[in-house]
Amino acid sequence: MNEWDVLVILGTDHHRFDRLVGWVDDFLELPGNEARTALVQLGSTTAPRRAQGVGIVAYDELQALMRRSTAVVTHGGPATMLEVRKQGRKPVVVPRDPLLNEHVDQHQQEFSRRMGAMGLVTLCEDRATFLAAVSAVLADPAAHTVSAEENHRDSLQLMAAVDVTGRIIDGLAVQHARRRLRTP
Repeated sequence: MNEWDVLVILGTDHHRFDRLVGWVDDFLELPGNEARTALVQLGSTTAPRRAQGVGIVAYDELQALMRRSTAVVTHGGPATMLEVRKQGRKPVVVPRDPLLNEHVDQHQQEFSRRMGAMGLVTLCEDRATFLAAVSAVLADPAAHTVSAEENHRDSLQLMAAVDVTGRIIDGLAVQHARRRLRTP
């Protein structure tokens, strides 16, 4: 039996991600989920109503939590997604949305969509998809694990996705710099 049914990793970004924390609480409040457990690594996000929240978790402890949790949910940070896969879990990913002031640009959305299209993560961009995805992982955990062999096989695809994301981020940074130069 795993330590947590659901582990949620929000990273350390100073932008709040209250939307995802609310979805986790909503999941735990659904009929039949009252006994489920969830730990949310909050960073600077508001504490959950129902799940347990912790601010920052040390790297080694976070790696162990990933291995000992049934479902691992993460923001769309590329490094975090890769770490979850390295620990044997296919991450449920909810990218931060800059239009909701959850991040500065759309790189998480772009990267998450690419990873989802390759089948390397379970992409959730709305509440209903999120609730269904977490339910599916908890119903059949084995179908949402990643073997070391799969991780090795997928590494070339992952590196290509990271390269594309780097180019996207570079382009966004140039656009941002140009806008700042034009603003008096």
